[in-house]
Amino acid sequence: MIITMDARPRGGLSALVLVSSLTAFAAGLLTAFTISVGGEMPVGELVLVSVFAWIGFCVLVTGSLPAEIPQTRLFRVILFCQAVAFLAYVLSDLYRHSTPHDMARGWARMVFLVIDIVTVTYLLGCSKVNLLLFVGGEMLGTALQAAIMGPLYDDWWKFGFGVPLTYLVLFLASLAGRTALIAACFLMSAVHFIMDYRSFGGLCLVAGTATLITMFPRRVRMWLTIPAVGIVAIGVLGYFVVRNESSNRSTRSDISRQCMLIAAYQGFRSNPLIGQGSWFSNSDVYPNFMAIRARMAKEMHIGGFPEAHDAPGAVAIHSQILVTLAEGGIFGAAFFWAFGAALVVTIYRLTFVMEGNQFTGLYLLILLTSLFNWFLSPFSGAHRVYIAVACALILFLQRTRSPRAALT
Repeated sequence: MIITMDARPRGGLSALVLVSSLTAFAAGLLTAFTISVGGEMPVGELVLVSVFAWIGFCVLVTGSLPAEIPQTRLFRVILFCQAVAFLAYVLSDLYRHSTPHDMARGWARMVFLVIDIVTVTYLLGCSKVNLLLFVGGEMLGTALQAAIMGPLYDDWWKFGFGVPLTYLVLFLASLAGRTALIAACFLMSAVHFIMDYRSFGGLCLVAGTATLITMFPRRVRMWLTIPAVGIVAIGVLGYFVVRNESSNRSTRSDISRQCMLIAAYQGFRSNPLIGQGSWFSNSDVYPNFMAIRARMAKEMHIGGFPEAHDAPGAVAIHSQILVTLAEGGIFGAAFFWAFGAALVVTIYRLTFVMEGNQFTGLYLLILLTSLFNWFLSPFSGAHRVYIAVACALILFLQRTRSPRAALT
């Protein structure tokens, strides 16, 4: 017997709902901690692998997928695109004669992404509140990881407590209503800008502005786009007026990301059909990135980088779409084309079509962050889990006209 996502025994929560909730929280909590298995693997992914094994057992017993996994066209498209991408990576690596180590890392990354998407979607199907438990676990894990091991670059706000505190503030504000959530988005945006976490400050600003648009009738929302863009522009310009100089870390980060994008794009352009292979082990993408960055750093007078002489693959290039294009060619990025389009469509629906409520801003922040990561974050480690959470949210929002239905 398959227990559906709406099944509730008279005595209270079903065992499936209880176990799935604990599992979702544990997987989120452990995502921030990694183990070295050829590459860095989030411990939370091991929890998701065990859930995937349970799903496989259910399929063997019942002969069909559990009802908790949505049987929708979008879900099938996502899995099909990832299958195409995996095949493209295999062909690219064989053509490029990538090292066995890099092939294993590249192929495993593609397989684990499918596992993560299926299992996180299943957990949300068992109980819709598992989205909050999963994200809450991620935030707590991020804070604990920083407290135990110390934050990257000794930046306690950006790589420690800033994002977890933001989600906590926004969740508490959402309990008071959508207006309070909008105010909290703008407040935390200002705090992030002050603390020099510009990207997340901008995401909070856009999420708050988009949520503000949902306060109006659907027929007038599109007309509010121009003033909404004005609000975002004023906020960003205000930051640069008040803070007219960048920190050395911010400048170095900007240069490194810009050079990564240039090197990945050049790698794709040189062979858009075949690609350069997993982790660029037999290509000049990584040396080209190092050369571009060294030249630009010299021009900006900021000195060198500590990993300047590391082997290829030691530094993950920060762009999910460009890395997959460069590694696997146009077909290697099949999943990320579909994922990016689904993100844009869902953000549009949340902002201009769906009936908003106090949770809309939280959903928008999750999806906007994923869209930012799609272009400016690596496709490895914990980011695979973040992608899976965004996919699961997209799939469940697709099935409802109101975002409230995804949690209640």
